[in-house]
This record gives sequence, C-alpha cells and structure tokens, in this order.
Amino acid sequence: MNQVSDHLLLQQLAAGSEAAFSQIYAQHWDSVFKLVKRILPNEDEVADVVQETFILLWEQRAKMERVVSIKSYLIVIARNKAFKVFQSRLKQTDYLEKMAGFYSEAIDETEQAILSKNLEAMLEAEIQKMPPRMQEIFILSRREHLSYKEIAERLQISDLTVKKQINKSLNYLRLKIDEDYLPYLILFLLYSFFL
Repeated sequence: MNQVSDHLLLQQLAAGSEAAFSQIYAQHWDSVFKLVKRILPNEDEVADVVQETFILLWEQRAKMERVVSIKSYLIVIARNKAFKVFQSRLKQTDYLEKMAGFYSEAIDETEQAILSKNLEAMLEAEIQKMPPRMQEIFILSRREHLSYKEIAERLQISDLTVKKQINKSLNYLRLKIDEDYLPYLILFLLYSFFL
C-alpha cells in the first residue's frame, strides 16, 4: 500500500502537518460525503456537515495520536453531525412532509410500495433476530409508542437502560438494512415514533 499508514498520518497531523491533513482529506472525503448524503437530502447541508467534520478533525489534531482509525473517527463525527442536523430539521413543522415528498418524487408510487413492503419485511426479520430484551424495548417504543419512562416503569429498569437499548437497536437496524433502503428506514422509524 503506497498510502502513509493511519498511525503515521495521525502523528503528523497531531504535530500540525497541513500535508498530513490534506492527505487525510483526499483519502476520506468521498466516504464521508457518501455517508452524509445518505442521511441528509439537502446538498448544502451535506456540504456543511462534511466541511464541519474536517474542520473538527483539524481543530482536534493535537488529540489524534490516540485515534486508531482515521476513517472510523471521521465517519462517527460525520454521522453524529448529520443526525444533529436531521433532528433539528424535524423540529420544523413541515420538514417531515418535505422530506417524504423529496423521496417520493425520486421513485414512482409502484416502486415505492414495493420498497416499503420489502423494508417492512426486512425490518420484521431483523427485529426478530434482536436479543429478547432489545426486541421487547424496541417494540414497546416503536409499535406501542411508549415513552422511555413508561417502558422503564413497565420493565422495572432505568430510563438510561431503555435509551441505550433503543440506540443499540436503531444502530443494529441501520447496519443490517441494505443502504438502498436507508432513507426509507429513517422515515419508517420516524413515522412509527411520531404517529
């Protein structure tokens, strides 16, 4: 492999090397962009999140020697920033409708119905594969629409445990569902949560 190792690049970056930063940017920009593009439909928001991810990398460069994988580090930062933007947009009253319109324009109704049925089948199959406690908490949250507090009281566990299990189950589903279905998965989970 001709590329400089992550470890060496991170050492150089920690020392303030702009050349190391440029090489990291060149190697990982595309991966970060593709990830953010799958989460956010707006090109400007995608560009902003990608830029903010690399700015944060530069600002945190002194701490980079402890990072093991540059790509993993950037993906986590970008994903978190993209979901923050996504969540802030959800607070706007018509954002869900606009987003649903964005995706429905991209596919005709027949294909969308097929994708929706396939997604539901995949989701159901993956939910059945979850560990029993995670599955139970997920179903109480998404199908019975119970709050974290209500689930915690019903199962006699802490709110924090419920929150962790919900996050684990969502991450599990994101990893298991084909990336072509990711936008629909996000919408499906959001609609099931807000309805």
